[in-house]
Amino acid sequence: MNSSAAAFLQRLPPELAAHAAVLQGLVDAVEADSRWRWLELCCSVARGAGDADSDLDLALGIAEVAWPAALDDLPAMLAGLGEVIDALYHQLTEWGGIDHRRVFVQYANGVQVDLVAVPASFRTGLPPGAVALHDPDGRLAHPYIPQSLQPSPAEVREWAFLGWVALADLAKYLRRESPWEALERLATARNHAWQLWAAGHGIAYPAFGLTSVLDAPDTSLPDGIPATVASLDPSELQRAGLACADLLERASAIATARVGGDPPTALAAFVRNRLQATPA
Repeated sequence: MNSSAAAFLQRLPPELAAHAAVLQGLVDAVEADSRWRWLELCCSVARGAGDADSDLDLALGIAEVAWPAALDDLPAMLAGLGEVIDALYHQLTEWGGIDHRRVFVQYANGVQVDLVAVPASFRTGLPPGAVALHDPDGRLAHPYIPQSLQPSPAEVREWAFLGWVALADLAKYLRRESPWEALERLATARNHAWQLWAAGHGIAYPAFGLTSVLDAPDTSLPDGIPATVASLDPSELQRAGLACADLLERASAIATARVGGDPPTALAAFVRNRLQATPA
């Protein structure tokens, strides 16, 4: 095993012993096969913030001459790391036309591996907070700033707009006496508010919303966030929707002030009026 990977694994705390064993087996496997050109670990375990319930978020670069045939050997390689309860091999719809394969493996020892395999040329550097566990070609030797690290003004407007659309739907479903659909749209609106809150506080990867907020050190939660939670009771849903409207407006303002963008103020006023006028 290369020295940098060995040093990283030695620094993992005892509660991550099972994770370390899986990672060691994976590094040994990729080092033994020239088709695997790099291995990257990211998210909580890479940042030193993982615990016994953390999954292992990984990316694997495969030599272009071996792509995509080498994907057929991924199941056997991952099965060799421990007893597998079950696994899913598929493509992520949100990746669009990007060539990749996503693998999620649940091991009997509790460790979960969430791995995305891509052609090796996909990666041109190492994102912030990630760790290079295998990189004989030096492809991960330089910093790489992914587009998703910080939002654009257009994304800030989109998140705000979609948040207000979700609240408009909430009002619609309350009028139709469909509380389950109203509850679902309330959750969607709150998710967009989390994205805007993260963007407004300069938190990395704000598109992940609540997850990014909770992962960031010393970041306060927005005032009034508990009021955006409701049961299936129509009056609670309306109250929570109005509370979410307040949060969405505040979060949109701080995100726009920090990043820029054109907040949908006319839509916001229209939707708020619809929520207030909806009989609960």
